[in-house]
Amino acid sequence: MHKAQRLVQLIMLVNERRTFTVQELADECGVSRRTMIRDLAELSELGIPLYSEVGPHGGYRVLREKVLPPISFSEHEAMALFFAAQSLQNYKSLPFNNEVQSALRKFFHYLSSDLKHKIERMQQRLIFWVPPHELDVPYLKELLEAALEQRIVQIRYEASSVQERLIQPLGLYTMNGLWYCRAYCFRAMDHRVFRVDRVSGLQCEVDQSQKVDLNEENIQEWIIREDLETPLELKVSLSPEGVRRCQSDVWLSQFLKVNEDGSGTIHAHIGTSYTPWVVGFFLGLGTDAHVTHPPQVRDQIRSKLQAMAVQYGD
Repeated sequence: MHKAQRLVQLIMLVNERRTFTVQELADECGVSRRTMIRDLAELSELGIPLYSEVGPHGGYRVLREKVLPPISFSEHEAMALFFAAQSLQNYKSLPFNNEVQSALRKFFHYLSSDLKHKIERMQQRLIFWVPPHELDVPYLKELLEAALEQRIVQIRYEASSVQERLIQPLGLYTMNGLWYCRAYCFRAMDHRVFRVDRVSGLQCEVDQSQKVDLNEENIQEWIIREDLETPLELKVSLSPEGVRRCQSDVWLSQFLKVNEDGSGTIHAHIGTSYTPWVVGFFLGLGTDAHVTHPPQVRDQIRSKLQAMAVQYGD
């Protein structure tokens, strides 16, 4: 085995193990102990954080994060990975924000000059636009870690009122530039969706004895599923302008039926937790939308209109 191949194999071997000895690696690679010591020294010079422990139970282990071996990419694969990472640039916060920028810099540095110029030209012509938000999400990474480790955390949640909630996060998703966390809420004794920017405090040191067993089969479907435990039937009549406004909304557009004259209707089922959003959205459409069902939504729209009439009555 050539030395370069052996070093690549070594990187993969040390990534797979928490601890190892020189002799173990030497036996697997078919080299002498002296050669393996030299190879491990070269890995350290390449930046792989190896730590040695002396004594009868000593050996080596890798500190901090794992290091990937060299990987070859085709030109199109390199461009696809570069722009996949760049598509996240409009998010103010990411669970791994610094790592994305660091990876992009490393990736771009090792590209050929021709490919660099091609990517720079494409950057001027291809834009991944996400509505930018200035909202802070300071606990995004902590919620993701809790979801990965299936830990219960206590959050301070600021919605219509400030509440302390004990939750077990299932996962995160992003939509229209905002981050959402689906979790099992021990107060509601059911699954709920929380806007991550409304989490103003988080405590990890809580009792884990209540932890529920969350089935991870088809977990992505669970994370973004609709809350239909207590569904409300939503019916809306729309003017042509109302149709155009609803076509711009990803969720509403799938329930939109357009008539020949350009008007339309929406017939959908919504979870009760989405009622405030529905009220605000259709109130903003004014006379271009007429909510005919459910009564709860109609009553809340009417109450807001009455409050607005008083506010602007002077």
